Amino acid sequence: MLADFVVSIDHGQVVVHGEGEPGAGLLWTDEHVAQGFAWSEKLLTLGVPDHDGECRIQVELVPEATVSAQALWAVQMPLEVTQPLHVGALFERHRVVVPNGRYALLYQALPGTQGEAYVLRLSLAATPQPAFRILRTGGDVTADAVLRRDAQLLG
Repeated sequence: MLADFVVSIDHGQVVVHGEGEPGAGLLWTDEHVAQGFAWSEKLLTLGVPDHDGECRIQVELVPEATVSAQALWAVQMPLEVTQPLHVGALFERHRVVVPNGRYALLYQALPGTQGEAYVLRLSLAATPQPAFRILRTGGDVTADAVLRRDAQLLG
């Protein structure tokens, strides 16, 4: 496990970006909400439904991105790492060191434990051809297929 921390999610999203990249956020459309994420090459944001309490975020390296049987929803997208990542909420991010490379980022939500609303797991599987995929609908993820592969940076 590269990181495991508890955070208060603000504005219904988890943010992932490189250490030197802008992290203000992305402009979400209805399509982004339905697919559960908004993506750009420098920044991605992952949807979290309204909930009470904090969430646990876990970041891990895995040999293959596999959806847990307990996952409430799961989506996958490309992530190219060239510097340490910042992962967390809009106003509280943690530095996570990931080896440089191209990854399939599997984002899945698991039922919360120890009083947390959700366990939000980000699994990184090294691959030369990462793809966008909706792997399990649930929560706010209602689209069966990826509707938009790009999003506009805020600000």
